[in-house]
Amino acid sequence: MLVGESHTFRAVGKDGRMRHNVRWSLSPDQAATLTLNGDEATVQAKEASNVFLTASADGDSAEATIEIQSGSGMASGTVLWTVPPIPGCKGMKITQAVPSANGPDLYVQEECENGTLIRALTADGREMWRRQLGGSDTTFRVEPGAKTVPSQGGHFNLKVPSVCDAVTSGMSKEEVSRLMNSRNLHLEEKRRQRDSWEVEEEGSRCSISFDGKTGTVITKKKTIVAD
Repeated sequence: MLVGESHTFRAVGKDGRMRHNVRWSLSPDQAATLTLNGDEATVQAKEASNVFLTASADGDSAEATIEIQSGSGMASGTVLWTVPPIPGCKGMKITQAVPSANGPDLYVQEECENGTLIRALTADGREMWRRQLGGSDTTFRVEPGAKTVPSQGGHFNLKVPSVCDAVTSGMSKEEVSRLMNSRNLHLEEKRRQRDSWEVEEEGSRCSISFDGKTGTVITKKKTIVAD
């Protein structure tokens, strides 16, 4: 993640269910700010560094390594996040989901001793759910139009050049407009007056939400669009 950006994390157990009464810790704490909201933790990057986020609940714990980089955008080819296979399972393939408002962005298929496991993930690597499909000969079916890509041991490289990668929280509409113009992206004037923009690019869609009073960016979401 980049300096100034924030990401929200949830603790999910091996059964695919969210953990409650989670204890979060961040080290070193001078490089980022940790904010807790119920069972979720939001990390706000302050300076370039590697930080370690730890979640503990019900006698179990897990740790995520977060690399904070300075600059206006990630270098081309940067691995944004990784999800290791479930212990005892082997990653087989990754499938991009058909974009939807509240559905997953990716499906991961893993072969385990007791059958096929499907994990549904968001574009930023959060697991939404997992399902056991039965025997090892189970076939995983996805929505028409979904695109399957080979698994790379749980490493995802979703870096498609996008205006979304350069948009940051606090940017004004004018700044985002200039950024779009520099990339030959155009939005009708009527749509520019709205507090939410949908920017279509090759291979991705960027959803940007602005504060209705200040006109500055509140959130952004990059959705990978399968051909």
